[in-house]
Amino acid sequence: MLDSTDVVHIWRQAGNTTPVDRLSLYAQALTAACPVGAYRTLNDAQEDRALLALFRVDHPYATLPSFHQVPPLALSGYHQLLYDLAREGLGPSDGFHAREPRFGHASNAAPRQEVDALAFNGGELP
Repeated sequence: MLDSTDVVHIWRQAGNTTPVDRLSLYAQALTAACPVGAYRTLNDAQEDRALLALFRVDHPYATLPSFHQVPPLALSGYHQLLYDLAREGLGPSDGFHAREPRFGHASNAAPRQEVDALAFNGGELP
């Protein structure tokens, strides 16, 4: 399996002009979400998870449902990163981790809090 440094090197060789520090964040996110190795065809769910891992570098609170609302053209750069790996015979494998870490953002960001909703019973609050 490749590490994030190897992935950045492949993207640079493919002609990607994104700054190396930014590519490194994408590579770390991808390799943390799933092992990167020999190319294999991904099903739709696996491809979505790989793309979501890359997308979360720029949009750290993105969820799968919110990701699906993004116009396809806005995701073309993330698709290109996967295509560049595929051209070299590489890609994410099926060993996706349960939860992808989020890279490039403060670890002390405020966590989301659960909100208890008031129950509405026939016009009266309990």
